[in-house]
Amino acid sequence: PVEVAVGLLLAALLGVWIYTGVRNALIELAAANLRSLVSSQATTTETWIVEKRLNVQRWASDPRIVVAAERLLDEAGGAGDAAAAACRGPRGANLIATVDVLRHEELAAAVHLIDRNGRVLAARDALKCGHVLDAQRRAVFDPVFAGATRFTGSLGEVERIGVASGARRDAPKVWIAAPVRDARGAVIAVLDIGKPANERFSKLFEAARLGETGELYAFDSRGRLLSESRFRSTLEDMGLVRRGESSILRVELNDPNAASGGPRHTRLIAAALAAVERPDGPRAGELLQPYDDYLGKPVVGAWRWLDEFGFGIAVEVAEAEAFAPLFRLERVFLLLGFGIGIAVFGLVVALLRIRRMEIETQEAKRVGNYELLEEVGHGGMARVYRARHRLLKRPTAVKIIELAIADDEALARFDREVRLASQLMHPNTIEIYDYGRTPEGQPFYAMEFLDGLTLQQIVETHGPMQAARAAHVLRGIAGSLSEAHERGLIHRDIKPANVMLCRRGGEHDVVKVLDFGLVKDTRTEATRDLTRALRVLGTPAYMAPERIERPEEAGHRSDLYSLGAVGFFLLAGRPPFHTDSDLALAYQVVHTAAPRVSSVAPMPVPPSLDALIACCLEKSPERRPPSATAVIEALDALLAQTPWTNVAARRWWDSHRDLPPAAVLTH
Repeated sequence: PVEVAVGLLLAALLGVWIYTGVRNALIELAAANLRSLVSSQATTTETWIVEKRLNVQRWASDPRIVVAAERLLDEAGGAGDAAAAACRGPRGANLIATVDVLRHEELAAAVHLIDRNGRVLAARDALKCGHVLDAQRRAVFDPVFAGATRFTGSLGEVERIGVASGARRDAPKVWIAAPVRDARGAVIAVLDIGKPANERFSKLFEAARLGETGELYAFDSRGRLLSESRFRSTLEDMGLVRRGESSILRVELNDPNAASGGPRHTRLIAAALAAVERPDGPRAGELLQPYDDYLGKPVVGAWRWLDEFGFGIAVEVAEAEAFAPLFRLERVFLLLGFGIGIAVFGLVVALLRIRRMEIETQEAKRVGNYELLEEVGHGGMARVYRARHRLLKRPTAVKIIELAIADDEALARFDREVRLASQLMHPNTIEIYDYGRTPEGQPFYAMEFLDGLTLQQIVETHGPMQAARAAHVLRGIAGSLSEAHERGLIHRDIKPANVMLCRRGGEHDVVKVLDFGLVKDTRTEATRDLTRALRVLGTPAYMAPERIERPEEAGHRSDLYSLGAVGFFLLAGRPPFHTDSDLALAYQVVHTAAPRVSSVAPMPVPPSLDALIACCLEKSPERRPPSATAVIEALDALLAQTPWTNVAARRWWDSHRDLPPAAVLTH
């Protein structure tokens, strides 16, 4: 009896210890996912705002706007009536028309020109002409008159200017105000642009919402909703908004279940606003203890405040969805608790068996038909082993997903990578041998084991390549892409770390394209785009501009841009753009023309190769080569004049015998 009691106690303690550890890990994983989503959305929003500010700055500095503003100031003089007349007259109309010419496809639903006296000298809505802003509203523009360009989150025109719009409803807008300077650089007026908040600003949040219940939104310092609610129909049923009416600025993020006289805001918003009120308070946080959201439903969430723009970003997910693995774990441990009294003996036996299996696994672990010999690398969610087929004895690499840290998206992407990559037969594409699951249920696949180095390793260790060798490498990558594109597959992650040069069958510098984890299948409209729901995945330095601005529109020419960026890296020893932050890097990729590789490469670059890489790096997909086949033809012509032979490749590998052991992709 004593031994049984001790066994029961030890088993109970062990169960509590395991449960506590796994529970804490699952909670931390949920918190990390929430923080990651908020951080990713903050970066996306900041990028969008920076771009829109630059646009309005460009409009405000345009000579036509400056001249129109100066003429309006002269005509308005010091009298209020004169300002209204000038605003409604030809010169006011001319300034609005000039803005419309400059904006192209940009939205500018509201336009105001405001002088230092707070008078509206030009407006798209004539009702505002000559209106003088009160002191509180005029103070909003003081930083702009000091030379700064300011973004303001969703506001109605009454709240912004003090005069109702001529439209039936005062639709919320996001506002960007930029200084208008005269020839001496002095700020003479402010150009204030309002963009509909329910258009592109709200869509930034709609595109990144998580799962079935995830809500991602912006909020202001008064606890109001600044972006469109995911649950507008529910808000209509609750009577919080009228049918067909936007929820922006019309919904306060209050807890409908709060006690009378208690705090109004939801716990997340209340905590965020309390922190923001303190100068030294945190600017981000999460709330993992379930609380009621603005619909009265239990959720968990995270937030981040953007001081520069004066609003915050929050993500909320239903408790049941966020902690689904935890709830399953609790049910399992509840059942285990009932049966622990009769399971002690079995548990001891199982532990002894597990220990014996661990010893056997350390000696020779097997997965399917493969013996795992040694671990050669690991990434975020997978481990890669050097292995050998049990019967054929063929060297193999086996990649195994870690279920404990892989989410549903990662598992689906892994499955898609295997299915689609296994269809490809090109010799420059890594070959997939097998696919299955371990006895523990972990997905794995077997692929050829590559004896070589990635392009990233070669260039970082040994410097830029000769032009002929770089052309040979690009020819191999283009060959792999050509087959993939013909099958309707877009790789979307071509970069130096995903391409290897190998020694294989007596051949040296054999090119192998790896990692189809972000591949997109364009053959079926219903194909699930696993990379679109949460964030833009990939490496910004090698990502085509359209992959950053419109990820869902990536096509085969997006891969050709990445191919050109890899070519630039091989010849110059660095990517076309490099900065200290991903935000600045993404902006350069989208807006800055890439330099010619011949201008930065340490070794001569043939004009034809220089032109081909520049063509691949064009911002517009239509100006890039039409296909990978066209790139192959151009490279074949170049290699016919300056070939890269197997003899030259062998000489290079022989002179670098101190290279590290064989490498395989471990992402």
